[in-house]
Amino acid sequence: MEKTYLDKMRSKEALCGSYMQKADDIYALQDYTHSKEECVYLQKAAELRYEMAQISSGEERRYQQRKLQELNQRIRAIVRIIDPGLWEKMQGKTGEKKETAPPSGKSEKGNADPVSETGNVPSAEEMARWFRKQPAHSFDDVAGMEDVKTLLTGSLKRMKRDGIAKRLRQPRQKSFLFIGLSGCGKTYVAEAFIHELMDVGYKYIFLQASDILSRYVGEAEKIVDRVFQMARENAPCVVFIDELDGLCKNRSLPNLPQHAATLTTAFLTAHNQIADSDSQVIFIGATNYPDQLDTAMHNRVQLVRVSLPPKEARAQVFEKEFKGIVAMEDDMDGAWMADQTEGYDYRDICKRLIPAVKEKISDDLMEKYQDDALAVNALDDGSYRLGRKLFEAARKQCVPSPKDESAIDAWVRRFNIARDG
Repeated sequence: MEKTYLDKMRSKEALCGSYMQKADDIYALQDYTHSKEECVYLQKAAELRYEMAQISSGEERRYQQRKLQELNQRIRAIVRIIDPGLWEKMQGKTGEKKETAPPSGKSEKGNADPVSETGNVPSAEEMARWFRKQPAHSFDDVAGMEDVKTLLTGSLKRMKRDGIAKRLRQPRQKSFLFIGLSGCGKTYVAEAFIHELMDVGYKYIFLQASDILSRYVGEAEKIVDRVFQMARENAPCVVFIDELDGLCKNRSLPNLPQHAATLTTAFLTAHNQIADSDSQVIFIGATNYPDQLDTAMHNRVQLVRVSLPPKEARAQVFEKEFKGIVAMEDDMDGAWMADQTEGYDYRDICKRLIPAVKEKISDDLMEKYQDDALAVNALDDGSYRLGRKLFEAARKQCVPSPKDESAIDAWVRRFNIARDG
C-alpha cells in the first residue's frame, strides 16, 4: 500500500513539475509577457498540488498546501495582468468594473455577449461538435440494472405527460446524477436513456469535464454558460457531462484552488437557468466521486446509483456476446461464466475478458484446423465449441482490480438521510 502511495506521489510530483516548466518556457518564449497559455499549465499544476494535498497527511500535506497557495497566488497575479475584470470577479468584488485597458493584441468590443469578449470562446465549429448522434443502444440492450431502468422509464413516461403535469402543477425532473465506480456502466445506461429521449425528439449535447477544464480560467466558465444557452435554444435538448465532479467541485473542500471554486459557482449559475425555467432541457451528469461534487448540486438532481453488475447481468452479457458466434460445451453457459466473474465490472468483461476469450478461440481454431476457412466452417456448423478450460485460461489473464463500493454506499446513505431529513 505504501509503495502505491509513493508511486502516486512521485508521478504527480513529476507531472506537476513538468507543467510548471512548460509555463516558465511559455513565459520566456513570449518575451517574459504573461499569457493565457502560461496560466493553463499553472492551473494544471495547481490541480495536481490539490490532489496531492488531499491524499497526503502531516508535514507532507502542509508542504503541498504551501505549494498550492504559491501557485494560486501566481495564477491570481497573472490573471490580474491579462484579465483585470476576471481578477475582480475572483476576488468576489461587486459593483462596476474599473476602466482597464484591453489585453495586448485585442481591440475594445461593445458586444455584450460574454463568449465573444475573450477571443470568441467557444468557436462555432467547437459548438457544432457538442451535438452528437443518437446512441446506438437503448434500454433493451442494457443487461441487468432493472431498478435503474425502472426509475428512468418512469421519468420518460412523466415527460410525455407534460400537459397533465402542468395542469396538476407537478414539477418536472430535469437533472439526473449517475454515480458509481469506474466501469460499472454509468455512461452506457445514461446513453441508453438519451437514446429513448431522442426517440421523442430531443437533441443531444455531450461534453467531458476534462475538455472544459483544459481551458484558461475564465474561458471554462464561458463554455459552461454557452452549453446551457445552446441547450435552451435547441430545446427539447439533453445535456450530458461526464466527470461532473471536475466542473462542480465541492467548495467546502479544504485547499480547493480558487479557479475551481469560481468554475463551480459559474456551473451552478448556468444550471439554474434550466432548473428555474419551463425550458425542455434535461441535464445528466456522471461521476465516480459524488463526495467531491458541490453540495449545492445534490438537491438539484435525481440520484441514479449504478452498482457493479450482479450475476444475472453478467450472465446476460456473456450470452449476448457469444450467441451466434461460437457454440458452448454442455457444461458451459452464461450463468457458469457469471459465477467465475464475481467482482468484475462491465469494462472488465466487455473490454478485457471477452476479447481475451475470443483471441484464445482464434488461436485454438488455427491450431486445430490449420486453415482459416475450415476454422470458420467449424464455428458455423457447431463442431467447434467453447469449453471451460479455455475460458478459465483467458480469465486468469484478466483478473480485475479490487473494487470497494463501501465509500459510495456510505455517501448515498448520508445523501438520502440529508434529503429526507
